[in-house]
Amino acid sequence: MCDVATVQKIANCLGVNPGKVQLNEEQVVTRTSGQKKSVAGFATILESLASESKSETAQNSKTSREVEAQVYQWIEFSVLYVAPGSKDKYVSKQLLADFNKLFASKSYLVGHFITLADLAVYYAINDLVKSLSPVEKEAYLNLSRWFDHLQNRPDVHQGEPLLNFTTIYLHGWATGTHI
Repeated sequence: MCDVATVQKIANCLGVNPGKVQLNEEQVVTRTSGQKKSVAGFATILESLASESKSETAQNSKTSREVEAQVYQWIEFSVLYVAPGSKDKYVSKQLLADFNKLFASKSYLVGHFITLADLAVYYAINDLVKSLSPVEKEAYLNLSRWFDHLQNRPDVHQGEPLLNFTTIYLHGWATGTHI
């Protein structure tokens, strides 16, 4: 999750040149910007990208010190728990259930608008959500709504195929005869 491709995707979302992004000898993602300024660590890199961006998402991520702290906590959570947990069968089910419960009463992770926290978690669980069957997607309806909302933003999906979340698709997939 905290890899070169994810940093580049988030930089594109923010409308910022990612610069040179690579893993250092300790396998920590690093970014070197145009001014030869080097930054290491996923959360720190996202903070630096947001400070360079004039995008709506970047501005929403720093409306107050409280919002900045919450966004940073979600980014750290996505790095430390969500990304590694999404690769474990049992942990991933709990993550999905927890996010589904969270999104029952929220549209975004922090505040009322998309922030870096949403992008970090979106890309952290992207492969996991892709692997869900239509029935599983329906079981996590609130999470599916949030994910679908984000993936429909051109700056987020960046030309990737959109996942299907419609229930009509489910009927075609799970055909059967009822008596």
